[in-house]
Amino acid sequence: MSAFAVKAQQNLIIDEVIAVVGNKPILRSDLDKMIAQVDPELPVTEKMKCDLLKELIIEKMMLHQSEIDSLVVTDDDVNDRIDNNIRFIERNMRSGEKLEKYLGMSVAEYKKMIFPKVKNQILRQKMEQKLQSEIKITPKEVRDYYNKIPVDSLPFMSAEVEVAQIVFKPKYSREALEIAKEHITELRNRVLKGESFAKLAALHSEDPGSKKQGGMLPEFGRGDMVAEFERAAFLLKKDSISDIIETKFGFHVLYLVNRRGEKLLVRHILIRPRLIDSDLEMTKKTADSVLNLLKAGKMKFCDAVKMYSEDEETSPNCGFFTDPNIGSQRIPFDYLDRDMATYLSSMKEGEFSEPQIAYSADGSEYFRILYLKQEVKPHVANLDLDWQRIQSLAIDAKKVNVLDQWAEKKRKETYIFIKDSYLSCGFFNEWITKN
Repeated sequence: MSAFAVKAQQNLIIDEVIAVVGNKPILRSDLDKMIAQVDPELPVTEKMKCDLLKELIIEKMMLHQSEIDSLVVTDDDVNDRIDNNIRFIERNMRSGEKLEKYLGMSVAEYKKMIFPKVKNQILRQKMEQKLQSEIKITPKEVRDYYNKIPVDSLPFMSAEVEVAQIVFKPKYSREALEIAKEHITELRNRVLKGESFAKLAALHSEDPGSKKQGGMLPEFGRGDMVAEFERAAFLLKKDSISDIIETKFGFHVLYLVNRRGEKLLVRHILIRPRLIDSDLEMTKKTADSVLNLLKAGKMKFCDAVKMYSEDEETSPNCGFFTDPNIGSQRIPFDYLDRDMATYLSSMKEGEFSEPQIAYSADGSEYFRILYLKQEVKPHVANLDLDWQRIQSLAIDAKKVNVLDQWAEKKRKETYIFIKDSYLSCGFFNEWITKN
């Protein structure tokens, strides 16, 4: 097969097909992009290029197989992913930057350019999930995996802690609620009189995540938002304004930008009530009384969490934090926020902290009591202390092995062409389809 090439004015090849898998070409520019993403401190060796090309070939095999298996990725699936990517870019842009200048093209051009790549990403993920869905691992396989790791290659585990919390959120005074509601009512009236919703949101909203985007929230569906907010949003028609909505976050007014099936794109303005000193003092008084009961042994920590804690993440687990990657109750010390890490460093196992003030991601204040159950010093990984982490590594290794076995079998059933200059990698001689 002749290689397709694009020629510059000087008649130099700037791109070409270096491999074909099924009906899917791999361009030299595809490989160059992967090489560019490698750590710049690592030398780019021939072996690295061969390994990256192999990765590209396996990816194309998976995409080819996804077509054979009729895996479905809708345009809505792709557009949802792209829109979320764009909103992520917007949230991380410097204040005052223009999105289209940052992208170097219009949003429409960017979406058109990236659409095929994102669709292929989703298809590959679906194919991987299909191939790996039945993977399970036994305790013997975990031990075998660990025992095969050379002693000098065992991972070094950083310090870890088992820590729990009880969260006490202050209750707003009636006066604070009334002032906040008056403010959001005034803003809603200004929108109804013709002022820009986006501009008012940028100036007045107290939701830091959406404020810079003129109140624009990531696209969401049913079950993604708190009930009161969701209920109001799904009652809106395009370009309409909601009544004032009260949630646990404060008072909102919503503007429906677009609806696509069961997905909504909404702007909102959030006004929070203001806490006053007496609100905080009352909350701390409650936390102090709970701490006294814990220290006196008159209340178990888990019972106190059930009765008092207002943190949705930790409350279902008796207040304990968990590592989201493996579900372990022991979490690396590095995962903790700075204030918590500083406080825990002066605590002993089994101790409770004094009620300390902390801040949510949205900036709101609350009190928390910490409980340090266990601290594990830095150490070389072992099965007694690190079973869950080693189990996770063993499962990852098994997933890779399953994909390798699938690729080894599939390459014999799939048409593969590789340009002669890349056959020096050695193993590719066995991969090409012989005429």
